[in-house]
Amino acid sequence: MSKFIRSLLPGLLFFGLIISVKSAGAAAGSLDPTFGRGGVTATNFVKLSYVIPYSVKLQPDGKILVLVETGAGKAEILRYTSTGTLDVTFGHKGIAQLPTNFTIFGSMVLQSNGQIVMAGEVADPNTGAAAFGLERVNPNGTVDTTFGTNDLAVASMGFPGTEAVLVMQPNGNILLGAQLEPIGRGLPFHTALARFSSTGTLDTTFGSGGTVSVPAVGGCSALAVLSTGEILVVNGNAIAQFTTDGSQESTVTGGTIVASAGSENPSITSVFQPNGAYILATAVSIGPGRNHNIATEVLRFDATGTPDSTFANPIFRFTGNGGSGVEDVPNGIAVQANGDILVVGAHSTPSSALNGLARLTPSGSFDPTFGTNGIVTNSVPTGTGGLEGVVIQPADGKIVTVGVANNLTELTLSRYLGQ
Repeated sequence: MSKFIRSLLPGLLFFGLIISVKSAGAAAGSLDPTFGRGGVTATNFVKLSYVIPYSVKLQPDGKILVLVETGAGKAEILRYTSTGTLDVTFGHKGIAQLPTNFTIFGSMVLQSNGQIVMAGEVADPNTGAAAFGLERVNPNGTVDTTFGTNDLAVASMGFPGTEAVLVMQPNGNILLGAQLEPIGRGLPFHTALARFSSTGTLDTTFGSGGTVSVPAVGGCSALAVLSTGEILVVNGNAIAQFTTDGSQESTVTGGTIVASAGSENPSITSVFQPNGAYILATAVSIGPGRNHNIATEVLRFDATGTPDSTFANPIFRFTGNGGSGVEDVPNGIAVQANGDILVVGAHSTPSSALNGLARLTPSGSFDPTFGTNGIVTNSVPTGTGGLEGVVIQPADGKIVTVGVANNLTELTLSRYLGQ
């Protein structure tokens, strides 16, 4: 079982209570009855002990991709149709299994030709040391054996890392950003970058042999490429800028973003806005940390990392008043075309869990047209462990979420009306 499971909040493992969605009828925040069964599709992984979603993406044709880890120790990509059924034309009955044993999975990105690249932590085939590995899947779900060496591209950083973020550059290069753990007591975490060609070879014109490892902002929770080719890296509330060859700039000037992606780490998730500003949704402790009394806070920073004084910076719960053992944690964030901000996560107590969605206006206030006063909670399906990620359909603004249920043995995919 990966490090990720040990980091899941305790409430994730408990069964949910059955309550109704707060919104009614066809209002924004209602489950979409044209998707799955009543708005939800559940895929059972009980024979493999567990399933954990790491990334969710939308294809241009509306199909939905979900990267997961299973109890078999494998990375799998599931593809669903736009109506919420597994796409049997992809992989084996809708599921493509990657051949490499990953210890931590991270992110995936789509290429313009329909191929899918995913990243995670692997053992370097040559040294056995912890490294980041990329594999690529063809549009039909078969593994691309021409990618990297024996279908695996590797960036060895010398010490262990955590979940990676992938961005496809306009020229076809694949950019990876991640956090590296310190290898000695008292040493800092590092921001790691690696750049690969479209064929999976390290770009030796970047950093040192294709990789960069510097303290910078101590990790990577969002990654962006500017029109100049320079790179922005966010980790929590901090931002750093790198040149096209991987050197860290002394100051952050920002610019026009041409490609970006955010991490889907639990409890801390970030996203860039088109103007270069970035938004952070994070879990905050209320009172002594040992009480596990946790709420969600959303903050916005301008393109240079200065807190946005015009943003409300709300601290909130998806439901209830909190207390010892009550945790309201953000696990996914997305920005709609109109600037509204979607945050999804879980409300958990020692005995139950609920799905939570909140929608904020561009100024950070709750959107009164969404759910009840800007928030939706439900326990669909029964036994939900909460929501782990979110994407927004560009054509109609519908909201697609991924989550888990029934003690991590079910993957859930839900769609909500956005307007």
